[in-house]
Amino acid sequence: MTLSLDQILPSLQALGVLSYWLIGLGSMLEAFFVTGVVVPGTLIVDAGGILVQRGLLDFFDLAWFVALGSVLGSELSYWTGKLAMNRLPGRRRIGQSTAFARAKGLFERRGGMALVIGRFLGPVAGLVPLVAGMADMDRRKFLIWNILGSIPYALAHVAIGFFLGDVMGRIGGSLTRVAVLTGIVLLALLILWTTLYSALRLLPLAWAVMSAALRNLADLPAVRRRIADHPETARWVEARLDRNAFSGLTLSLLTVVFIYIGAIWIDSVFEFLVGDPLLGLDTRLSELIHHFQSPGPIRVASFITAVGGWQVVLPVMVAALIWLMTEGRRALAVGLAVSVAGNTVTVAVLKLAFGRPRSPLGVFAETSGSFPSGHAAASVAAYGMLMYVVWRAGRLRAETALLLAGLMAFAIGVSRIYLIEHYLSDVLNGWLVGALWVTVGIAISEWRLSWTSVETAPMARRARLAALALAAGLAVLAASNVWRYDHPRNAPVQVADQVLSDAAALAQMGLPAQTESLMGSPVHPVSLVVFARDEIALAAAVLASDWTAAQLPTPGLVFDAIFAAVGGSEDPTVETVSHFWRGQPNDLAFVQRAPGATPSLADPRLRFWRTEFVTADGLRAFVGTLGVDEAGETETMQTIGASPMLRDTLVQGLVARGATVLAASHTSDNVVSLVLP
Repeated sequence: MTLSLDQILPSLQALGVLSYWLIGLGSMLEAFFVTGVVVPGTLIVDAGGILVQRGLLDFFDLAWFVALGSVLGSELSYWTGKLAMNRLPGRRRIGQSTAFARAKGLFERRGGMALVIGRFLGPVAGLVPLVAGMADMDRRKFLIWNILGSIPYALAHVAIGFFLGDVMGRIGGSLTRVAVLTGIVLLALLILWTTLYSALRLLPLAWAVMSAALRNLADLPAVRRRIADHPETARWVEARLDRNAFSGLTLSLLTVVFIYIGAIWIDSVFEFLVGDPLLGLDTRLSELIHHFQSPGPIRVASFITAVGGWQVVLPVMVAALIWLMTEGRRALAVGLAVSVAGNTVTVAVLKLAFGRPRSPLGVFAETSGSFPSGHAAASVAAYGMLMYVVWRAGRLRAETALLLAGLMAFAIGVSRIYLIEHYLSDVLNGWLVGALWVTVGIAISEWRLSWTSVETAPMARRARLAALALAAGLAVLAASNVWRYDHPRNAPVQVADQVLSDAAALAQMGLPAQTESLMGSPVHPVSLVVFARDEIALAAAVLASDWTAAQLPTPGLVFDAIFAAVGGSEDPTVETVSHFWRGQPNDLAFVQRAPGATPSLADPRLRFWRTEFVTADGLRAFVGTLGVDEAGETETMQTIGASPMLRDTLVQGLVARGATVLAASHTSDNVVSLVLP
């Protein structure tokens, strides 16, 4: 999967010094012709340049790592070419590859200089050293030109990233959120499609070169003796790699994919059964999304989720089967029918077997089990298989079919999570179930396609037009079902208030003393309990004590904060992450900053959670934490979070404005309870 700059940057920044190694690895993998078409090495290097502009990495240190990675990757391509020299099957077919022809022509014209020029030419970068190895270029001469080509590549792309970082910081404020998001999405789709296009075009070449290299290894005396000692095993392995028979390479690859996906699926089921702690992420994420939801995105997610429902999947699949039959493509029709039917039965059985209840926060009322997600499974088993048969029928390019299949599965799965109709683990498991059935469907189609007598002639013209009219009517029905989607909704979840005899009774409720991150790791201990009339009264008292209100995270604000971070202008008053108490994100947040001080992510933060506990005179309990989310240069999060100085300063400020400290309102000495007037 190809990543975009906005996805790569936060990951690199979090790694610190390890970023040098990761960026160097990306440069190496792109310079190796096998991995160069799928690893966005240049983008990773550019992202590193942005971090240099922000002062997080050193320019020349990073350039040396990038150059070294480029040298090592080109060495791998060179030695692969030497091993494969004079042993490549189908040289004429390989020579017809556009990228290979460009690399070969460049090397023939420029010689060693081609290693410098080719390093800036995308997929050709890894092919030029491959051609050099196949041409038996002198080892020392290659090494010199390899180094001469890698150094300017490293310097240039780190500088490009530095320039991009500067530009982002200058124009970021002039772009609207929609414009930036649209640009990022379009750029990501373009990069992804281009990567798929390059990978699929170079796949035959990569397979031919690697096959030749393996044949050379097989000719080594020691290996040849092993093969002679086990002739039956050698023939079996050779048959499994035969590209001309379905029982050869095709079945081998499908079997490996099925086993791999099946192993991941079994592991996910095991984690669900044993109650893996990561499953707590499901509830925390659902609560967080519940805070994010708004009518507009819910409407959009409803349209998308409708595409994965049986009211749409059924007519679309029947229409596709009718179309395939009119074309005489029975093999593809059988594979599609098996994938959809098998997935439907499997999901129904699994839902009954696990019986996981739905989240009460779901927008729409659902009665079936939650685990796994039927919509997510159908998004892969139905639409993924549909994209395969459309490609196999010659109606789509392979890279376009792959991209559309991935986008549909991703969109439908995310819509189920956003609507809280399913937990994250439900969707992940559903995708795996669907992927298993897609593998089965493709295997059946390819198996039947290997029979020359399976395909039949298309229908007569009149019957074909009638069938296509029926298919078109079903497609219109599916579209209308999406537009008219209006599933019954759940009633809003309301928690009844629980009246306390007095404020001190809260200590007997056994409330958690620790907050957690989204992933469940401990963050800050509970250090405050404030009884106030409502959120407005509490916020007014805190603001009067020299704290600044922090904006709670929403999808838009999080996006703005990430984009600002890319440009080096973080806003600490924006909460990019929430902390969780009893599985729920905080309801209020504040940040403290000394007058005139530069905003920093190491500024202290105060968070409050609204509880259902109220006193007889109508005061509601709010549980609070104090601490920092990111340590400064001279302190650690543990020492700051454990210090009572922040809390005591806040307590003094609240007391000065009329608050009363309760002497014994909590069982822990680390928690201070107050009552606001």
